[in-house]
Amino acid sequence: MSLIQVNSVSIEFGGNYILRDISCTVAKNSRIGMIGPNGCGKSTLIKIILSMLTPTEGTIAIAKRCEIAYLPQNMKLDPGLIMIDYIKDARKDIKGIWDAIDRLSSALHQKHEEETEKKLAIAIEQFHAIGGYEFENEVKFVLTSLNFPPDTWEKRIGDFSGGEQTRICLAAILLKPFDVLILDEPTNHLDVSMISWLEKYLNKLDRPYLIVSHDRVFLDNTVTTIYNLDGGTLAITKGNFSSYKAAEEISLMSQERMYERHQKWIEETKDFIARNIGSQKTIQARSRQKMLDKTEIIKKPKNHRMLNLNIQNVDRSGNDVFVLEDVRFGIDEDFVLAEAVSLRAHYKDRICIVGPNGCGKTTLLKTLLDENEILDGYLKIGASLDIGYYDQHQFGLDESLTVMNTLWQIVPDATNGYILTWLARFGFRGDDVEKRVGILSGGEKSRLNLSVLIHQSPNLLILDEPTNHLDIDMTDALLTALQSYSGTIIFVSHDRYLMRELANKYWVFRKKLDRTRVFTTIEEIKDDLDTALELSFQIPEVPKPQAIQREKKRKINPWHLEQLQKQIDDQHDDLSTLNIQLNMIHDRLSNSETYANQNQVILLQDQMLETEQRIDKIKVQIHDLENKYLEMSYDD
Repeated sequence: MSLIQVNSVSIEFGGNYILRDISCTVAKNSRIGMIGPNGCGKSTLIKIILSMLTPTEGTIAIAKRCEIAYLPQNMKLDPGLIMIDYIKDARKDIKGIWDAIDRLSSALHQKHEEETEKKLAIAIEQFHAIGGYEFENEVKFVLTSLNFPPDTWEKRIGDFSGGEQTRICLAAILLKPFDVLILDEPTNHLDVSMISWLEKYLNKLDRPYLIVSHDRVFLDNTVTTIYNLDGGTLAITKGNFSSYKAAEEISLMSQERMYERHQKWIEETKDFIARNIGSQKTIQARSRQKMLDKTEIIKKPKNHRMLNLNIQNVDRSGNDVFVLEDVRFGIDEDFVLAEAVSLRAHYKDRICIVGPNGCGKTTLLKTLLDENEILDGYLKIGASLDIGYYDQHQFGLDESLTVMNTLWQIVPDATNGYILTWLARFGFRGDDVEKRVGILSGGEKSRLNLSVLIHQSPNLLILDEPTNHLDIDMTDALLTALQSYSGTIIFVSHDRYLMRELANKYWVFRKKLDRTRVFTTIEEIKDDLDTALELSFQIPEVPKPQAIQREKKRKINPWHLEQLQKQIDDQHDDLSTLNIQLNMIHDRLSNSETYANQNQVILLQDQMLETEQRIDKIKVQIHDLENKYLEMSYDD
């Protein structure tokens, strides 16, 4: 049974067709991966399905009462919302009762009244009846799996980074009731462990989904049908991404052979006509000319243009690129990310740094770049190094410049033709070169950054998430260039295909302040991270409050209640002090002058995170003490 039916859909903008005659379905058992180059119309097709855009031609049919949950690539959230409140909104029917229980529990703590007690008992029973405790467990499981421990749940959404906000959106989408799930680039801001968790989640899901992704390993592990959108048309292939690639290669070879045979027949026919027209075989020659005129010409099969990103030979560096012995690094002594780190990078190494978000991967890169000083230990930076750094946030790009002027800045004496030819290697053609950097998409900024970096021909590449926002063809071109590169590469990535095909060594962090592990194969990493995944995601059951008993219980010594109350009051005093500290940090971060010193901003953000974690810990302790107090009060 089809839940979504797309019938001969076309859409045009400014007289140009983006999609033409698209037909496809999403059935109850569908597990679809949609691929295609950046800008081909994948997100446009999804918006048509969701009635966010109206097609120029064709229709969309959605099954009655079919609920679609959708994660866009970019979603704006209210920065003032508390994260857990936004998450609870995934189930508004449950959220109201959940909030009521919190209010009644707080009121009962302030003043014990029988009427409040009755209302709380009723709310707890309702919460249980509609699956509130199951939802509470799901919330804890999903948030923790996406690296949001309980001590982050009361933070404002505006205090999270852009990538973290995307993960918050993903969590909310997965917790909603839905019949069809649509995810647009869900792995962009996930680390390897989170991607592995999402794969397991999807494989256990009993509802259909459609996923737009450039992550071929993720597609291999999650989908059974590939929708390839290219040139405005849609091709459907059964199987995962590897099956699609194999079928594509076979189809392309068959088309090329057919094209070559057809071209050979045309040449032979033209030659026969030329040799025999006006001779005794004129009638035969004219007959063949008529046959040739009526023949439908077979077009040359379209082969994906491989972008040429090859890096020219670079000067050799020394054998030891980096040597770290018992290094402690971080933002400062108050925020240490790793200690006792002993690592070595040799000439021509391809080292991938792997670990969960927030463990210090990017900070380690900054330390190797000598932008952060080590806090302790020994760091040797090798001789004759010319370092090229790729920043995943594209901070090195001047958003006021055009694409063309960005490159002209580093090669001011180059000709117009040279600049255009170079940019074309990275997919910038025609009017694209006159675009301002500030209006470029994430993928376009990534390609521009790579064009600058590769032109500089450094002998050490330090790359932070180089394939984020790149489509599959561009990733292939980059991989080919890096594989033939004659220098040393140190990179951070969650792209398991790039990791497997490029790296010969892995520096692995499981978590902050964890001992660094060194591996040589991605299989070793998978075993290590799977172990960490199992340890991290063993979420304890959230205890269900028992209905308040009315029968007479044993008497409780009032002194015990007084001691509990004293502990609660002390914790509230500590909480007030920490909240004052947090407000002071927020005030400094809201001051524009603070951002003149990027290291100061990072320090304040880290202090804010640490303070919030302490606040959350105290809140949990207060909650436990208050529950114990209420339980003893009921017993009394």
